[in-house]
Amino acid sequence: MSKLEQVIQQFKSELGGDFVSTDVVGMDGISIAGGSVDPNFSASDAAARFAEVMKLAVKVSKKIDIGKVDDNLVTTDKNYIISRFLGDGSYYWVVVVTSNATLGTLRMLMNE
Repeated sequence: MSKLEQVIQQFKSELGGDFVSTDVVGMDGISIAGGSVDPNFSASDAAARFAEVMKLAVKVSKKIDIGKVDDNLVTTDKNYIISRFLGDGSYYWVVVVTSNATLGTLRMLMNE
């Protein structure tokens, strides 16, 4: 198991039952690590679609001059989806949890 896979496993275990999916994704929308515990949730589809969301977040941020994108939060009636750039911005990390999750804890774990 690679170091990245180990970190993802640790992250998943710390989130417990609220965890749905996580992926580390290139800006081409292709996941390099991660996956979903929910067979009804397509992690690869989410990874691909959120590449466009991240590109749009950067574009909007620049257009209205509001600063560098830290993370992007999407909330639905079922889930929270947080995505954030990694390193030089060539990759991003997307995490999906149930709406029962505590956002502060999620962000803390992502920062770790």
